[in-house]
Amino acid sequence: MFRWIMLLVVILIVAFFVYVSVHNKQPNDLGLTDGLFKPCPTSPNCVSSQAEKDDLEHYIAPIIYHGARKEIQLSIESYMLGKGNARVVTSSLGYVHFAVKSKIIGYIDDVEFYLPEADSVVHVRSASRVGYSDMGVNRERVRQVRDLLVD
Repeated sequence: MFRWIMLLVVILIVAFFVYVSVHNKQPNDLGLTDGLFKPCPTSPNCVSSQAEKDDLEHYIAPIIYHGARKEIQLSIESYMLGKGNARVVTSSLGYVHFAVKSKIIGYIDDVEFYLPEADSVVHVRSASRVGYSDMGVNRERVRQVRDLLVD
């Protein structure tokens, strides 16, 4: 009986990692469309400064900054890459997209920053590719970037 239970546990673990691997693919509809990010899904594993303000589950305030747009973007890029688990997917002046991989299971989050030329604001969208809840990881990530830029 113990062997069957152990076999079932191993099968479930393997199935879980296969599921994560298959569903961890980069969405093809990220980026900006007319200055807007893709909306967050209904699941609570996404935050966006462009979500409706009354959508408390997804909305996070944009980051107001002082200084040069290019320097702010370089600060964001340096910080994110310095964490050791992020890679740049796309970068151009005013927009950067990172893929951030969790250390234990290998979940990937897509983190996008948009710095419109006309405003001293950073819009951000951080969303998990797989799963339902993110245990607040995406919101915390944005808070850390906010702390970096505001201090």
